[in-house]
Amino acid sequence: MGEIAQLLFPQRCVGCSRSSGLLCRKCAGEWSKPIKKIVSDIELTSSAHYSLSISHIVLKAKENNDSRSRLVLANAIASHIRESSLIVPIPSSAAAIRRRGFDHALLLAKEVARVSGSNVWHPLHVIRRVKDQTQLTHHERLTNLAGSYALRSGNAPGEKVVLIDDLVTTGASLREAIRALHEAQIRPIQAISACIASYHLPNTISPSYYPVGP
Repeated sequence: MGEIAQLLFPQRCVGCSRSSGLLCRKCAGEWSKPIKKIVSDIELTSSAHYSLSISHIVLKAKENNDSRSRLVLANAIASHIRESSLIVPIPSSAAAIRRRGFDHALLLAKEVARVSGSNVWHPLHVIRRVKDQTQLTHHERLTNLAGSYALRSGNAPGEKVVLIDDLVTTGASLREAIRALHEAQIRPIQAISACIASYHLPNTISPSYYPVGP
């Protein structure tokens, strides 16, 4: 029955919605080259620069709870995990979780763990009100998030920690997560995002200020 339904109503590419399949050849090609940066002395690896088709995927996963889009993001992140690790997501605010009706960051982390054979640890949470980051400059984002994350109580597992996010724009969220983990004497072995900002699109900031990683 499922095969018949697929023939009658083929699932469209999550990036462009034109061709069938999870990703068409053109959209899949946007994820082909790793991008290396350094954020707070931690290597950050991203699978693509943010683009119009990739923005559709991120928004469908984040706002519409679309499982196919989330799988694309998870595969992009999992492809850079070097060994079985403890996956730690950048936390969503309580307000964002209530508005969406689900915790996108946690669901993405679970999908990354499933694909990569790793485990999820969800210790970070937002401890104060923060502004929406969309219209803020790089320095405003850093100020907005400074001191906003903390670890929940409990002992840290002994596994190697990998920080993940769907999109890195200025790196402010990632820097704050690294700071909070460092305060608990935890140093991530790497950070991975599905994609990284490109100044070619509205409300994104060029990541050129990051030092280039090894």
